[in-house]
This record gives sequence, C-alpha cells and structure tokens, in this order.
Amino acid sequence: MYHKTYWTADKIASRLRLIEGAQLVYRRRAPLPAFLYRTLPDPMTPPPIGDDVDRSAWAPLQPPAYWGSRFTNFMLHTTFTVPAGWADAAQVALYLPLGEAGDFSHPETLAYIDGTPYAAGDRHHQEIRLDRRWCDGQPHELDLHGWTGLFGDAVIPNQEALYMRECFVVEVDQPTRDFLVLARVALETAKILGDNEPAKGALLNALDAAFKVLDTREPFGDGFYASVPAAHEALAEGIAKAGPALGVEVIGTGHAHIDVAWLWTLGQTRRKAGRTFHTVMRLMEQFPGYHFTQSQPQVYDYVRQDYPALFADIKARIAEGRWEPIGGMWVEADCNLSGSESLARQFLLGRSFFRQHFGADAESPVLWLPDVFGYAWNLPQLIREAGLEYFFTIKIGWSQYNRLPYDSFWWQGLDGTKVLTHFSTTPDFGAYASTYNAMATPAQNLGTWTNFLQKEHQQTLLMAFGFGDGGGGPTREMLENIEVMGDFPALPQMRNGSVKEFYRTLEAESGDRLPTWNGELYLELHRGTYTTQSRNKRANRKSEFLLHDAEFLATLASLTAGYRYPQAELNKAWELVCLNQFHDIIPGSSIGPVYVESQEQYAAVRASAEAVIAGALEALAPAAAAVLIANPGSYARRELAFLPGAGNLSLARGGQPVATQATADGLWIDAGELAPYSVTALTATADAPPAVATGLAATAGLLENDLVRVELNADGDITRIYDKVNGREVLPAGAIANQFQAFEDRPLNWDAWDVDIYLGDKCWLAEPAEAITVVESGPLHAAVEIRRRILHSSYVQRIGLAHNSAQIDVTTDIDWQDRHIMLKVAFPVDVFSPAATYEIQWGNTERPTHRNTSWDWARFETCAQKWVDLSEGDYGVSLLNDCKYGHDIKDNVIRLSLLRGPGMPDPTADLGQHRFAYSLLPHRGRWNEATVAAAYALNDPLLARQVAGTGSHSAQMAEGSLVAVDAPNVVIETVKQAEDGDGVIVRLYESQRRRGTITLTAGFPLRAAWRVNLLEEAQAELAVADNQVQYAIRPYEIATFRLAPA
Repeated sequence: MYHKTYWTADKIASRLRLIEGAQLVYRRRAPLPAFLYRTLPDPMTPPPIGDDVDRSAWAPLQPPAYWGSRFTNFMLHTTFTVPAGWADAAQVALYLPLGEAGDFSHPETLAYIDGTPYAAGDRHHQEIRLDRRWCDGQPHELDLHGWTGLFGDAVIPNQEALYMRECFVVEVDQPTRDFLVLARVALETAKILGDNEPAKGALLNALDAAFKVLDTREPFGDGFYASVPAAHEALAEGIAKAGPALGVEVIGTGHAHIDVAWLWTLGQTRRKAGRTFHTVMRLMEQFPGYHFTQSQPQVYDYVRQDYPALFADIKARIAEGRWEPIGGMWVEADCNLSGSESLARQFLLGRSFFRQHFGADAESPVLWLPDVFGYAWNLPQLIREAGLEYFFTIKIGWSQYNRLPYDSFWWQGLDGTKVLTHFSTTPDFGAYASTYNAMATPAQNLGTWTNFLQKEHQQTLLMAFGFGDGGGGPTREMLENIEVMGDFPALPQMRNGSVKEFYRTLEAESGDRLPTWNGELYLELHRGTYTTQSRNKRANRKSEFLLHDAEFLATLASLTAGYRYPQAELNKAWELVCLNQFHDIIPGSSIGPVYVESQEQYAAVRASAEAVIAGALEALAPAAAAVLIANPGSYARRELAFLPGAGNLSLARGGQPVATQATADGLWIDAGELAPYSVTALTATADAPPAVATGLAATAGLLENDLVRVELNADGDITRIYDKVNGREVLPAGAIANQFQAFEDRPLNWDAWDVDIYLGDKCWLAEPAEAITVVESGPLHAAVEIRRRILHSSYVQRIGLAHNSAQIDVTTDIDWQDRHIMLKVAFPVDVFSPAATYEIQWGNTERPTHRNTSWDWARFETCAQKWVDLSEGDYGVSLLNDCKYGHDIKDNVIRLSLLRGPGMPDPTADLGQHRFAYSLLPHRGRWNEATVAAAYALNDPLLARQVAGTGSHSAQMAEGSLVAVDAPNVVIETVKQAEDGDGVIVRLYESQRRRGTITLTAGFPLRAAWRVNLLEEAQAELAVADNQVQYAIRPYEIATFRLAPA
C-alpha cells in the first residue's frame, strides 16, 4: 500500500534516469577533438589508417552534429589524450555516442587505436575501456571503421540522420556504477513480482531507503560521490532481507547471432564478425567469468582471413574454455531447402574446420540452429552421424497455431535415432515465445523459468544473451546483471556457463524422464520461404547435382585414368553452396544485393564443376569414342539422353547403331540401358540410325505413345490423361491439369517470409493460348509448345513425351512481372487418400490431405524436395520437379508452388525470366523406387558429351558400374574421394522403410571397407569378398562407407 501511494517504483526509476542522464558514473571527462569523416565505397575496402593517409579532403565533424546517411561505409578519424593528471584513475574509457540508427546495433564501428584494431563502438557499446598503456598523457590515433546501418522508422532514410553527441575520454567511478547496477536489478525485479510476493515489498523498501541516503542535490559533485557507499550499503542490507533466490538455475551463455547475409551483404557480415568478436575479447578482460558461445565456421573463417590476430586470440580463449565453438554446420543452414548431401556437407565442412583450427574436442556436441524455419525429420540421424549429441532451437515456438507440449525432449528421427533437444524459454516480450537475443534482465531470467513447461523434471535452464541477428553480442550491462543475479531474492540463480554444461546437466538430471517427439519439427510460419527468390533456389538445386556429377566422374577418372582428383576445387565449391544455404539466403528473405552476389557465386560453382566434369570425361574417353554418356545415378536407366548443340550424328554402341532424333537444340539419343554410376562410349558410324516404330504421336491437341495418351484443349489446358497400360483415367471427369493459378499473396507480416492460410481467397487463371505448336514429333520424343499469359506475365511451356515412358514432362520459361501474387500449378487426380507422401532429405514423410485439426490446417503449405505422391491402394500419381520446394496437397489436388512477388525486403524479388520443369508420373500401386528414380533422373539427367576421340588417352572404358547396390529401396546418393585422399566414400540411404541385408559392389579391385560416419571416421570394418561388402541396413538409415582400392 505504502509504495503504491508514494509511487516508490516510479520515483526510483526517475532517479535512475536522472543519474544516468547526468552521466554521474563518469567522474571526470576530457572532450575529444573534432573528427575527420569520409565515406568508403564498400565494406571490404581496406580502412585507410596510418600516418601516411592523406586526410586533407576529409570532412570535419564536430559533435554535437548530424552525420551519416543510411547504408554508408565510413571512416572517422581523431586523436585522444588521457590527461596526465589522471594517472591515479582506476578505469579510463572512451565514450563514443555516435548516434542512434534505430535498428540492430547500428551505427557500428571497429576502433583502431594507433593503427591496431581494438574494440567495437556501436549504439549498444558506447564505452570502450582503455588499456593502461594509453593512459600516458600522450596523444593517440583513433580511427573508427564502420557502417551506418539500415535506419529505423525514427530517421529520414536518405538524409544525414545520425546525431553524434560529444565524445570524451572518461574516468569511470566504479562505486557509482556498482550501486546503479544493483539498483537497476532490484527495481526491475520488484516491478515483475506480484503484490503477494514477499520479496517485492522488501526490495522496494531497500530501494527507498538507499535513495533517501543518496545525495542528489544539484549541482552534482563530491557530495554525490561521498554518499554512494552509504547508499549502496543501505540497498544491500535491504536486499538481504528480501529472502532467498529461487532453487533453480539459469545458465547464461554470451552469444551473437550473426546473419551471414540478410539486410546486409556478405562483406558487411565479415566486418560485423570482426567488430563483435573484438568486443567479446575486451569484455572478457573486464569480466573473468564471462563465457561466450558462437556458431558458424564460415564466420570464423572470415575472421581468420580478415583479422588474424583476433583469430589467434579466439583460439587462446577456446583453449581456456571461455569461448565455446558450437553449431556443427558450416553456416546455420536452412533445413527445408538444402538437399540431402548438402546437409551432410554442412556437418563435414563445419566440424572439420573446428577440428583443424581449434582441436578435436573443442567444439561442443550441439547442433545450434536457433533461427531456422523448420527442421527435417532425418536431422537427428545426421546429428549423430556427425558425432554430435544434442539439438537447440527456439524457432518452433514461433508457430502460428500450435505449441509443442514440452520444451525439453528426445527428438526421434525418421530412422528412430534420438537426440536430446531443448527449446529455450527465455521470453522475448511483445513478440513470440522465446529469444536467442536475450538482454539478461531480471524479467528474462525469471521468465525463462516461468515459461518452462516441465518444472517438475528440470531445474536448470539455458539463456543465450547478447544483441544478435546483426551481431553486436553481449554488453557490459548484461554481464553486470548476471553477476548480481547469481544469488538475488525471488530470481533464478543465474551464472555464466557453457551450452555443453547445460546439456550434460539436463541429460543427467532428467534425461530418463523426458518425453519423445517422433516426427518432423514443422514451423507453422514462414511458409513463403519455400518459394521466394526462385532463381536462387534453382541455382542451389542445379549446383548440388553438378557437384554430385563432378565428384562421381572425378572419382571414376582418378581410379581408371590417372586423373588427379581436384579436392581443393570441389571443397571450395561446396563451401560456396553451403554458404548460400544460410537461413536468410536460400529462403529468399534477404535484400536484392545479396542475390546478385549469390548468383555470382553460383556461377563460379557451375564453372568449377563443369570444368571438373569436362576434365574427367576427357581423361575417360577412349580413342574411338565420339560421345560419352554418363549415368550419374543409383539406378539403371533407359531414358533418352540429350546431346546439346549436336547435329544429326550417326552413333553406335558396341558396334550396334543407336536410335537418334535431331532437334533444333541438339540430339536425342536412345542408347539402351545404362548401368548405375557408369560411363558409356558411343562411336561414330557410317550406318544410318535404325528406323524405329515407337507409336509416338503429336498434334496441337494430343501427345501419345504406347503407354499414355494426353489430350489438350484449344486453350492449352490438359483435359485428359489416360494410362493405357493400367486402363485408368488419371484426371477426374471434367478436370483440367497443368493449370496455372495466381493467388493474391498479401501476408499479415514479413512479406518475403510468409504466406497465410487465406491465400486462396482470390484466384486468377491463365488466358487462352496465343499459339500451340508441335515442335518435336518423334520417333523418340514429341513435344508441343504453348504460348500463354497469366495476369501481367507471359510464358512458354513445352509439354514433352518420350516414346518409352508414361511420364509427362513440362518445361516452362516465364517472364514474371506480377507483384504480391503467388503462382501455383494444379493437378487434380482421380485418387483418394487421407495422406500424401513428400520427399524430404534422406527419405520421405506422409502429411495429411485433410484439415481436421489445427495441426493439419497449419500445414496448408509444406516443403518437399524432388517429388510428392498421392496414392491409393492400387494406383497413384507422382509430381516431380527440378527446382521447386513449396507444395500443397488437399483432397485430390496436387499443387506445386512456382513463383511469388513479395515487396520486402527486396522489391524486385523474382521479377524477370525463370525456367523450371516438373513432370507428372502415373503409376500402378503405391509409389516405389520408380518414383524415386524418375525424380533423380529429372534433376540429374544422363550426361551426354561429344569427345575428341583422338587416341591420346590411355583409359580403357568399362561400361560397368563404379559402385552399385542390389536393393531397389536403397539409393546411392554420393560417390567421392575421401577427404584424406585414402579411398572412395560412398553414401547411401534406405528410402522405403525396409530392413534387410544389402550388397554393395565396387567396380574396381577392393582391398578393404569400413562403415564410417559423416566425418569419414571408421566405425566398423566390413568383410570384403569378390569386391563386395554386405551390410544390414535399417529403415531410412543413412550409411557411409569408405572403400579402399586394392
């Protein structure tokens, strides 16, 4: 009653603002001279620092003053002198209030003192503690290299809107600071406690008593400082009467979430990393108990390249146990879109880097993905295969409709593997469930406990604190709070510690009592990221398969043709692919310049991979060869190969002519069955290609072969698909397939990230065809070309049919000009099933086709890799794609998401030319290896290349498989040279939930074989007989083998 009547909490808050505003924590101050200011063209321009720099053209900047427009890289130069009379000062600092950009920690600078990078200065780190060596009464050079930032709503974007206040050298009065820290924690604790909490009144009593002692008469001077010790003593005595701390513990770990690219480019990220990590070093000097956790080897590698002395300091802190490298992956990668082998390479690259630079046991065994937009169901197995044990995130707490019923649990993967998982419960007030960017306040400390769902089992929790997304990291204030909250009334006992320590404690305390979640971790949000920036997603998929092909062919050539395996080139290409799978690049949620840079990097990957492919095929080509055809996949294949740019060649295989068909763009080749992972040579022949009667027909309204009949109307719509083999109408009566549907796409929030459940409110269809033309008419392949428009976008589709397949292939070239529209293609099929199957990385999962519950309707848009399927008992239809990810299957309609047109953060997202392909595959029975094989074939077609055949190569071509497996449910995903150069790595997985013994056959003399993990470390030696190994595989197991040639 008393404290409400006398407004104690508000009074104390006002007094704290008074003291902070008057900056009484600074006992003495000396102003800095005016700055000299210049802009820089980009973040990677070396900062002009040193005595030889000509600054005559730099602009003077005398604070207080406005300066700096947004997105500006800059230099500020001045000097500072610690007055000679301050020799007795215990603590001296630079105070640099450069301005408030209103976003993240911007403006950000790295302070160079006498030419050496020392610490960051930003809007959350305005004080830089000075080393004693500069307190010598002499002038020292101060250079600030930085970036102004994005600017929030509070500033005018294109004007000089940062307000720099006067900058000083200051003497810190530590007793005053200590008192303010204790008062700050006590006041916030009192505010968050309920009126019935005994500690609340006691804390307010303590604060009231302390501030009555404090001398706040103006002008402030010696009387204020003389009163501080007594006020502090009164406060401490009062707090001691407020009762004990809670009997629970919160382990705080410093953290700086650094988005490798998002609202800034990679170059800016490199600078952010340098600034953030220098700050960590300086705060570790001030706070001996401070512990810091940081993920993403890519970011460490930037620091290694850009700031070698800082990298050496990081290594020293890691060796001390105060800096915790964590994360497992090369970057915090998107786990919906990254392909199967890409996820494996994220672990291989990331963990290898940490081991190489920091030691075998330095990295904590935690997959750290706090901000990724959903987690594939086979991730637990990959975590274990990478030698990790635990998983951390907060993101699933952002879901729109449902919350998981627990925060700590065993996540069980597709194959049954379990990993201990924890969702941080630290509240992000006014936002979603929790945060990885905590401020380490009393409210967040207590909220971490009150939010937690399983209090009966677990009394130790985890908080990751520090400014993040744009880096910055922990502040002095956060670390001060933690010191006070180590034993503070009514709060959890908080201390610095490691993530590894938290998980070890969690497992020991409650591991045997925690529940199991068996299924994918689907985020009910950010569903638009499956589709946004589709050009980038296409480049990712194409790069993944190019590298797959390059590694297989380089391995084959190195074993049989004396070819040097280009390990360094391939690893660099994989680093670029993995970098661009960061969870704000490949999802499409970054600014436009990020995608300009990304496309340049994908072009470099393509050039590198194609050079490897060309070199390997050249090494493999026997003297008489005119054309090589490579089957780079796990299945024997009979589909047509396409030789781009070739004329009407006559070719033979083994002396027998092969059927060909010339087109405007190249040559179709029917070379017969090609073994898995093989290269086949075709020779030139004078004999004419054999005449083949295939039954293939094509008109403007019809495509037909012996297996399937496809009918089109005059508008260009598919109106009938008849499966001739199974006597089955694929479409329902009156339905239209391959129908483009354009939906108004205006999400509630986060334009590039989201589509919402009301997406179907408005729908527009394509206009009738402007032209339908037969462009290929057999005998091997037929195709019709259709020109149409939908809204403001024109497109050309080519619908194709091979003579020996029921698969209907559709390739689209579209000039996309629509904004806030989502484009889908729909295939209604005459199939009824309550669940559809979606391929995910290293397997597949079923999802409902109905919307019975909130868990079902939340999945109105979901992600798949290369195929989805809707099947009933004896029949089904698969939809394959070559670069798309977003799908929705409701009732009997399969829809593939093609393009979006969001306006933020990139107003030009997806505008312009796109190419994509998808295929409809009707089949008898439920889906099986035929669907899997067809999806791989669409994404990784047979490679046909003309070769010189000069006789200069000594390689003897063998058409057999380099490697093969005898089980159709098992897919060999990867064939490559081992990282250490010792043997061949084969990675495969079971795809149909079957268990059994498989036989892996090598097409080369085999000396020994081992089952290895993702890091290629031996787990078990396998018996070898007749160049074969047998292995008992589990359903959906990912198995990696090292094969040692004899």
